[in-house]
Amino acid sequence: MANKRDLKREINFITEELVSQCLFLRDFTPDMSAEKCDNLITRILDTQEEYLRRVNAPDGKDNPQLVKKYYQKLIQDFDAAIGEILTEMGE
Repeated sequence: MANKRDLKREINFITEELVSQCLFLRDFTPDMSAEKCDNLITRILDTQEEYLRRVNAPDGKDNPQLVKKYYQKLIQDFDAAIGEILTEMGE
């Protein structure tokens, strides 16, 4: 990770792509209901908000090792959350 700004951009980019993919699926896939899509978009936006908030509040600001572990854990958690959303979109 280069810096917080790049991490925030990556989070925003991924969530924006997921929202646009969900809207595309809603409009062009007969199996996707509008209610399910709206719930999924809400979940995506909540995930985005949560992880952007977490980027701004690292643990142990004075200890670089703790900060590095914090951001590694944050990235792993974000990847897992996005994986769950992608699995749900695939159904």
